[in-house]
Amino acid sequence: MPTEVTQSLHFRTLLSGHTYLIADFYATWCPPCKTIAPIYNQLSTVHAAPGKFAFVKVNVDEAREIAAQYGIQAMPTFILFKDGKQIEEIKGADPRKLK
Repeated sequence: MPTEVTQSLHFRTLLSGHTYLIADFYATWCPPCKTIAPIYNQLSTVHAAPGKFAFVKVNVDEAREIAAQYGIQAMPTFILFKDGKQIEEIKGADPRKLK
């Protein structure tokens, strides 16, 4: 299961502790977020590996600072990081792009 992140420090710790990190920026009131959540959870179950690949969920209403830092405007937005640097962004609930 993805790790729920609400604090910037926690996010940075996970970011620096994994080669890859994918963050799901979502909102509880967002229907497309609810639609894609099971797919994201399944991907995290299959691919998460300590120190290598982390899956995190960031509630944009609870973690405004993190969402603002990455300029999140649409939910869901998925951002892939490698070695702490943003390398890809996917906006919207598109299972094919996410996979």
